[in-house]
Amino acid sequence: MLSPDPLECVPRTGEFRDIELSAFLAALFAYGRADIIVCNVRGILSELGPRPHAALMEGEHKARLKGWKYRFHKRDDLLWLLDRLRGIYAAHGTLENAFCATHGDMETRLAAFAQLFHGGKKLSAAKSFLVPSPVNGSACKRMNLFLRWMARKDDVDIGLWTRISPAELIMPLDVHVDRIAGRLGLVDSKGAANFKKALALTNRFREFDPADPVRYDFALCSLGKLGHCEKTPDPASCLACALRDCCTAHAVSRMG
Repeated sequence: MLSPDPLECVPRTGEFRDIELSAFLAALFAYGRADIIVCNVRGILSELGPRPHAALMEGEHKARLKGWKYRFHKRDDLLWLLDRLRGIYAAHGTLENAFCATHGDMETRLAAFAQLFHGGKKLSAAKSFLVPSPVNGSACKRMNLFLRWMARKDDVDIGLWTRISPAELIMPLDVHVDRIAGRLGLVDSKGAANFKKALALTNRFREFDPADPVRYDFALCSLGKLGHCEKTPDPASCLACALRDCCTAHAVSRMG
């Protein structure tokens, strides 16, 4: 079940750059409660219209999205992001070309891609949050989520890009995945959900499937976002969970 998930807002057919741009915006605003994320993403894409790339390149976004805000982001932050995207599309043609212009491991490419937005300038906290960099220790959850959508092809992910292999991807580590992976003993349950931990979890999953380590992300994240694995273990949910026999939280719930 995909819903509620920002990917449900992204068209599966149409022009490459329309799908790519829609997916990128959906991923960058994938923070907060899932149903509210979906509502916000639908609103942004609706404002940009059925041909969002053309609307962007023709500068139509500057007259749209009036009154828009989402949590700590305001219209000026979104317009800044769209202006940067417009410049990147003008220079590279596609976001895939821009991302793949840098060679090296995924950490190197994520950092270089973030620089296309940051440009070496001091940005506000709100703008910096939109396109984070592993250089600052960020897990880069939303960027890695976008890359998962783009590089993998199945009933969930789009598989639009061809120049990145699923084997290269990094787990999109958020609070749900961090908590559940910790309870399953896949990663240290202590410490921040940073890029180092995202790499560690990815390497753990590579032991199961070296060609596609992030294939497990959607299932793990869904347990959290759908409320099946809460911060405080719920005995009823634990008993119904297929992972209960290898989960430390289930043991805690039984003792409780």
